[in-house]
This record gives sequence, C-alpha cells and structure tokens, in this order.
Amino acid sequence: MNKKEILSCLKNNKKISDYELKIVDKNSRELFYVLHNLQINRAVKVETVQINVYVSDGKTTGSSIVTVTAADDVKSLNAKLNKAVSKAKAVHNKYYPLPAKSKNITDKYKSKGSLNDIANNVAEAVFKADVYKEGWINSTEIFVSEYKEEFINSRGINHSTNRFELQIECIPTWKAEKEEIELYKFYESNDVDYKQITKEIKEILNQAKERSMAKKLDEVKLPKKLKVLVKNDMLEEIVGYLANDLSYASKYMKQNHYNKKDVISNNKFDLTMKSYVKGCSASRKYDGNGITLSSKRLIKDGKVIGNYGDNKFGYYANEKKITGNLPVCVIDAKASSYKKQKHLIIESFSAPQLEENLGYWGGEVRLARYFDGKKYIPITGFSISGSLFDDLKTVEFSKEENITERYKGPKYFIFNNVKIS
Repeated sequence: MNKKEILSCLKNNKKISDYELKIVDKNSRELFYVLHNLQINRAVKVETVQINVYVSDGKTTGSSIVTVTAADDVKSLNAKLNKAVSKAKAVHNKYYPLPAKSKNITDKYKSKGSLNDIANNVAEAVFKADVYKEGWINSTEIFVSEYKEEFINSRGINHSTNRFELQIECIPTWKAEKEEIELYKFYESNDVDYKQITKEIKEILNQAKERSMAKKLDEVKLPKKLKVLVKNDMLEEIVGYLANDLSYASKYMKQNHYNKKDVISNNKFDLTMKSYVKGCSASRKYDGNGITLSSKRLIKDGKVIGNYGDNKFGYYANEKKITGNLPVCVIDAKASSYKKQKHLIIESFSAPQLEENLGYWGGEVRLARYFDGKKYIPITGFSISGSLFDDLKTVEFSKEENITERYKGPKYFIFNNVKIS
C-alpha cells in the first residue's frame, strides 16, 4: 500500500479520533568478519510502516499500534484499524491531545556516499588497531545505515527527515597464561570518524590485555581515602537517572527525587537535554509524537532549574511549552585535576547497578586501574558502592570528554567517598 491509500483509510474511519503515521526507509550495508576475513557483505533495504491509532471521548485517551506489511491492502488494513480501535478503547489513560502543527521539518536527502565504501573504510580503521601478538579482534560486525523517515499525524504535523547511523560490534581477545580473555565492544555514532574508531578499538584491546594480568584486591594496598573515577556504562546510568528524574513523567507520578531549586551538587555543573549532537546516534529533530525538538537546560551550576519530557505527561503537568522527548544529554562542568593524585579508574563492571528510590549505586568490578602515584596497576574481582544522592554533592569531572549514543560530556565522574570491598 502507498502512503495515499493508508491516509485515506485513516481519514475515512470515523471511529479513530487521531492517528500518527510513521514511515521509515532503511538502506544499509552489513559486513561480518572472523578475524580479518570477510564472511558476509550484505546490502539491506527495509521499509517499516507503523500507525498509532488514538481513541478519545474527551475524558480518556487510549491508543494501539498497527504495523502495515507489504501484504496489506485496503480491506486488510481496515480490519487491522478496527481491531486497533477496540484495543484503544480498552485503555483508559487520562485525556491528552496530540501535538498540533507548529513547524514542519523537511530535509533534503544528503547521502554520505557509497555505504559499501564507508563500511570497508570502517573495517580498515578497526583492523588498524589490531597489531598485537598476544591480542586480536576475534570477530567484527559493521552496520552502516541511512534512514529516510516520514511522520504524519491528524493534527497537521508532516515531517520528512533523513539520518545516518554507524554501529560496530567487536570481540577483542587476549591470550593470558592460563586462559583467553574475551571482552565486548559496541560503538555507535551518527558520524564517521576513522581515527576515533581506531582509538576506541585500541583502547578495548588494551583493556583485554590489562584484564589478563589484573591483580586481586588483596594483592594491592589501597589507601582509605581514594578518588574513584567511573566512565562508560556506570556514568551513563547516572546521567540517565538524572534525566529521567527531571522528566515530566517522574514529576507527575511523584517518583522524582529532585525538584526545581534543589541543589544536586556543590561542584557546579550544567545539564542540558538536546535534540542533536554530532557523534550521538540518538539525535533526532523531532520526537515520537512529532514535536519539533531544540534544547532545554535542566541543571545550572548544580541546581535544578527545569523539567522536560513528552507530550502526554507535559500536558498532565500543565506545562505551557512542552519540550518533547529530547534524546541527548550534555554536561558542561569545570574540570578537576586528578592525574597526579592516587586514584582508581573503574574501566568496566560485570553489571552496573543503580537503585533509583534509595540512590544505591555500584556493582562488581570486572576491571579497574589503580594509580599508585607512579604507575597504573590493573585490578579485578571486587565491588564498589555508594549513595548517589550524597556522592553527587561532591562529584568532580574530568577534562577528558566522551561521546556516546545519548551523552556528551566529561569522560569520568570523580567520586570521593565510594566504599571499596
């Protein structure tokens, strides 16, 4: 079915109060390697068509999702829509309207070039870091994709955008005396930076090396007071918690810990939710309900100054200007010096943990590096824990920066009162 036929079915169904139509055309190149040997080079083209059907009586609003397939025609789609209406009627959310037309986004399609060439260049960048005798990249998967996306709703919104996405999965391996150490690396970006790719792979290979020679905690004498640096998964858990806590949804459901004017940290930092950051693959120009996105600062100088979130809970919270569900978190902070002091860098956890209600955070450490004042010593097999609400009051930030799927900011959060056991 084409777009015109789908919209005709939606407009002619009087049982439907509102609708959202999302059409995504994905064009990608996928490479699969074992060691340096290419096993599969696959071109993929996929179209996904999804409809969100809304039914409202002015007091409640319900919704249900319909997926349109290549086998559908007018008759089968109408049957699906009627079934979705029945499901939506069974959902009794408090009433909320869909966003209305503000400014439609129309992007001219700009390809980055041959996806096959980009994928092969990415592979070269990965293998450029694979230069060690005892360590190697066991397997590599590369996905280079371009998306053309359309969003249309019943209130006049009609967006047409395109985006690029790169994903890399690697299994680095290091041969130790008694066993081989395997780690996992996932890299994702909305841009191509070949030097950064090589740097990321080199770093994970070095982590595999350090994991193979890591000492146990009882073999290393740590001082009682020690700066603990966290990065990657744990840092993203903390940042994700702050973003979620300051959302309209958490505020409305009274699940939030922080409110406006609350001081989170005595060490000043700013947290801003943004729609687009180069390198962050979660970047979007509009959210899942079609709201055009920009940015919203939530924390300034360590103090809460605002909230953000989606259309539904923004309406419930009586927000005058609903921001939309902004996808990327950016932190700006004054850098602290730590390199000359004894410190412990947590490279990876077995499974980072953060309990949102009580504020407990920590977990079992798979690999850490202890700087004793002269050199770094790799350590494994211990745990750290802390109280996030207390620890954030004195948190410090590194000069080094990092960019991930949903985050740009200091590479390390530096904590001063973490329990090590």
